[in-house]
Amino acid sequence: MSRSDAPSTRTHKLSTRFIVFMVLAAAAPLASMIGNLPIAISRGTGAHVPVAFLIAGSILVAFTVGYAFIGRRVVSTGAFYTYVAEGLGKPLGVGTAYSAIVSYGAFTFGLAAACGYFDEQVSIALGHKVNWTVFAVLSAVVVGILNYRSMDASTKLLAAIIIVETAVLVVFDVSVVAARGWAAFPLSSFTPGQWLAPGIGVSLMTAFTCFVGFESGALYSKEAADPVRSIPLASYVSVILIGSFYLVTAWITVGALSPGDVKAQAVAHGGTLMLDLIKQYDGETASDVAGLLLCTSMLATYIAIHAAASRYIFALAREGLLPRRLARFDETRNVPVTATLCMSAATALCLIAIASSSTDPYAAIIPVLIGLGTLGIIGLQATAAIAIAFYVFRRAREAGPIVMVASVCAAIGLSVALTTVCVNFTLLSTVDTPFVALLPLSYVATLFGGLAYSMWLRQARPAQYRELALVEHRATA
Repeated sequence: MSRSDAPSTRTHKLSTRFIVFMVLAAAAPLASMIGNLPIAISRGTGAHVPVAFLIAGSILVAFTVGYAFIGRRVVSTGAFYTYVAEGLGKPLGVGTAYSAIVSYGAFTFGLAAACGYFDEQVSIALGHKVNWTVFAVLSAVVVGILNYRSMDASTKLLAAIIIVETAVLVVFDVSVVAARGWAAFPLSSFTPGQWLAPGIGVSLMTAFTCFVGFESGALYSKEAADPVRSIPLASYVSVILIGSFYLVTAWITVGALSPGDVKAQAVAHGGTLMLDLIKQYDGETASDVAGLLLCTSMLATYIAIHAAASRYIFALAREGLLPRRLARFDETRNVPVTATLCMSAATALCLIAIASSSTDPYAAIIPVLIGLGTLGIIGLQATAAIAIAFYVFRRAREAGPIVMVASVCAAIGLSVALTTVCVNFTLLSTVDTPFVALLPLSYVATLFGGLAYSMWLRQARPAQYRELALVEHRATA
């Protein structure tokens, strides 16, 4: 909070339910299943894709055990920045913080453009084409206003979107089960000998990508009504709901495909696999509705990721790692107002740059931005998992063996996931060029830049360095 901001008696504190909706919106269930599941099946392990979601979900549940442990003791808007500083030291924390800005920023820019692109496709289908830039600007304005007003307003809209888009997939799941019976749950998907089948790396990459955003709950510590209780609880609820839903839907999708080579069928359908299956089992109208809801799902994700990016800007500005004027916090509306405006302005500039280029935005820009953001966020999760493991082992007696084992498993699992995403980055970004293949190195540069700056701060401004990553609240309960 900026020191010039006086507390107000009229605030909009976020409940656990609202934080869960923010996390679910960031994960984007409908967009994840329509956009990522076909890739996992066609280029990954085919009928054995549910195994990848089981592995990813299990690793993230293990991560949440340590995440909840540190979250009850270290409460700060800085989230992973603070956790990494607590576990691995302030220099790595600062490097992670700058990497978080790049990650969430790239994701936000990509989502803004993606909203415009998919809305343009809808307008074409309706017979009245409107250029994607118009929809992108409109989306940016709507998201900027919602996140500037208050998170209470945003979460109400997100709740409605999440409920509707989830209902579409639930109806699809039920229709497949009704039509195929127990064949909708092929036990062959979990054949032990296929757990490490060729393509498991791609399947794991897409599975972890579907979970991106589940970690964002800790960013709302300052706005939560009871952060010590609500942030860990929201994290558990979110990862279990997301993981279970993805696993069941992926399994039923495999069962929905006709007997034979599931992988080949997915290749034949391409990116329209899920929409084609919804049309087959629920009718053309349901498929059209799912296509429309894909746009609202992207908008919901945009709202959540924009809010997360703004809070990282706020956290860094508050400690002087970014201009301190970006740290103004409105206690009445419970919003980091200047950071939110900054994120909206940066998005507008990025949209102008994309629109000014002669490149097809969907072919070469949007997937790269979203892919770069996804890679960075998974990197944040992996770094935080390692930091939490160190934090837990320093408090071994308090943590207990379950938390210690879970933290180590999460650190190993997320490190493997990060490696997998780096190796398959051109597949994730859908652009296979030497320049794009080298983009993951930008995070190495950002990390070392943050390390160097923090080391300079320690020598040149020791007072400011001591104030870095100080938590707002500690609890041992």
